[in-house]
Amino acid sequence: MTIPLLVHKGIGISQKLNAVQTAERLFHEKLYVEAVDWYQKAQNNRTIRYKEELISSRLEELAPITAMKRDLESIVDQASRANREQDFDLLMDAYAKLQQVRSQYLAPEEPYSDYYRQMSNNFSISQNFTSYFKNFRTLFLEQLEQNLTSSNYTDESFKRNLMRIPAHLFGTEQEWLKELNATFQKYDETKLTRMAAQGLIEPMLDNASSMLAEYKAITLDAPWMMSKVDSLMEALLKRDWDNSDYTAFAIHSRQYTSFASSAHPESRLLTYAKGKMDELMRNAKKSVANGNYQEAIDLYTAIGYYQDTKAEISATELAWTMAEPVRLLPALADGSSYTHVVDGRDQFGSKAYVVATDQNNQLYFGRMNAEESIQILTNQDLASQDQIRTLTIDPILSTGNNPVIVIEAASEARKARYDAFEVREDSIALLYSIEADSLTIQPDKTIYAINLVGQGEGQTAIFVRADDHYQFAGIKQEILDISADMVSQYPDTLVRFTSTVIYSVSGETLVTDGNSLILLRGDFSLTSGANVTVTGRFEQNASLNVDEQLIEKIAEVLKELADGSMNELLLRLSGIIQIIIPVIEVDTIQ
Repeated sequence: MTIPLLVHKGIGISQKLNAVQTAERLFHEKLYVEAVDWYQKAQNNRTIRYKEELISSRLEELAPITAMKRDLESIVDQASRANREQDFDLLMDAYAKLQQVRSQYLAPEEPYSDYYRQMSNNFSISQNFTSYFKNFRTLFLEQLEQNLTSSNYTDESFKRNLMRIPAHLFGTEQEWLKELNATFQKYDETKLTRMAAQGLIEPMLDNASSMLAEYKAITLDAPWMMSKVDSLMEALLKRDWDNSDYTAFAIHSRQYTSFASSAHPESRLLTYAKGKMDELMRNAKKSVANGNYQEAIDLYTAIGYYQDTKAEISATELAWTMAEPVRLLPALADGSSYTHVVDGRDQFGSKAYVVATDQNNQLYFGRMNAEESIQILTNQDLASQDQIRTLTIDPILSTGNNPVIVIEAASEARKARYDAFEVREDSIALLYSIEADSLTIQPDKTIYAINLVGQGEGQTAIFVRADDHYQFAGIKQEILDISADMVSQYPDTLVRFTSTVIYSVSGETLVTDGNSLILLRGDFSLTSGANVTVTGRFEQNASLNVDEQLIEKIAEVLKELADGSMNELLLRLSGIIQIIIPVIEVDTIQ
């Protein structure tokens, strides 16, 4: 064991002696960079203590070169590691340190500048950094191509990194910038074109906005960006317009306006888009004026993607409803249309109203008040199998805010069935349901029904309102218009005739039609000579004494009338003591 150790120690001693001798020679030859290496080797050799003070003294004297070496070694190591680990920020940090060290040692008054150049050359710093940056340039360009291949543009840090690479490594700064501009332009235009082709318009514009901000941050002018965006958007907008796809046109116009208002406020496309949207607004207003409401709403809805058109849509909906109040009613579940429809405006406390029935004869009433609030009421009293002929709103029975709906339907027993419904505050109520050959509503709101089913058959039945419905009130008496001299021919018949009053006393009145005398019974008093219309029934014949007093009364009336209408009657009564005359039980006198 002793001999090998002695041999090893001998070698160490020899190496130290040689290191000191070499260092001293280099020192005296002023090859300080190399001398430092040898002095450090001698100092690190602990085999023997030999000229330690000289070594320390020399290293102290050469401390600036030692520090320079230490700095460069650290920078070289960091740059090499950055290259291996593909850590661009670490490489840029090493490059920044190199610039700092270089500026320090290459200062005009720096005595060791030559030694820095020598040491830099020894470490191949320029070649290494150039190689490393070229590697990263290749890496970044590969990332660029990979983004295009995968259509994934979330990471575009390669742009900023390429801009950070020292330009002088690849020619002049202008040459390097020209190369980058060409690369970025190709990448940007390809990306924007692909996104537009995929319909990713808003992401494309957002991406363009982000890229412009990124270029501004790295002080790079990128004129191709706005040129490409405008070219793509102009083609898109014109295609939308030519295809009459106004919704897409409005959406794309809004998206472009949002982008260009800050990125490119002077763009002519902004004016183009605004002009076309104004044209659509004018067309929508024309459609409303022409009654093409759905067309107008479709246009306003499309325009709404560009600007707020809620007010215009609401106004158009109102105008449409006013023109077609049936729109107040809900769409039927089976998709069918209402079968009978009556509508109106500005009546019954409503701005607009509508009455309708559906396929199952369900009755609907819809109305819109002045505040444009809509109310829908329904009624299911009509049998679904009934065949409805007409649906009307009766002007006599309707009052205030309560229209009355009259429906005429087919009837197996009579010519028709009549149903009336009153619209109340929160319901539709049945007023009457009558089967008859005909039905008329009188000015006093009573109802005459001819040949009613059941009670009143073959006659004219009268219905009157009692509380919230109509009820049977009796049979209407038919009046037969005749001449007064025929009353006795119609016993038990209500007749009507005109006559002249001769006298009236004690519930009896004697009248004449010029040829005959008739006795009226009833509690009334009439003026002699008055012309009256009598309605009543023949009761019986009675005898009447013809005396001078009667003749005088007839003569007085004749004189008052100043005509000869009763001369024949006077002549006929002359010489007669008693005559038989009809007696009428009076209903009314007019």
